[in-house]
Amino acid sequence: MSTRKWTPRQSTAMQKLSPHDQNLARQQMLRTLLADRLKLTIHRESKELPVYLLVVGKNGQKLQEAKPGAIYPNGLGPGYMTSSSNAVAETMTFQAVPISRLATILEGRLGRPILDRTGITGNYDFTLKFSTDRAQTQSVPGDSPNTQPPPYQIDPDAPFLLTAIQQQLGLKLESGKGPVEVIVIDHVERPSGN
Repeated sequence: MSTRKWTPRQSTAMQKLSPHDQNLARQQMLRTLLADRLKLTIHRESKELPVYLLVVGKNGQKLQEAKPGAIYPNGLGPGYMTSSSNAVAETMTFQAVPISRLATILEGRLGRPILDRTGITGNYDFTLKFSTDRAQTQSVPGDSPNTQPPPYQIDPDAPFLLTAIQQQLGLKLESGKGPVEVIVIDHVERPSGN
């Protein structure tokens, strides 16, 4: 069995990567570890599953394109997303990120794959403020009619997540079906002792 140690040189190299590339590097390290320790082998295939389609709203997108080399007030560079929240609202600030990053964040919030159908390329700076305790209770058009939004909002400056996406970003989520990549486990073993 081979073991790998994390060296200071690797740590420095990771710090030089963008957040997205850091995430990809961590994923690759985890895949290598699982293959080594568990003899894990997988393959990927595409299946038609329920998804949300992220599209441009009828009045057009409201995103501000990031300026190359921009200096951000929080000291973090391009490719970052920060989040702050309280009991009633959450604010997410994106710095020089592609729309695909927003789709990834929304997938975690809404529990369903999101396919970017906006056709928007490039990197953007934007802020999204929405209600925290009701963010996941609003239904997407085309979803089951059993999902009812609550009758009121606590913070008028923090609408439901889906409404905030439309009002603040000029984007919209539509319910549909689409190709989703899934991972199929071909083989796995119990890990051997150290």
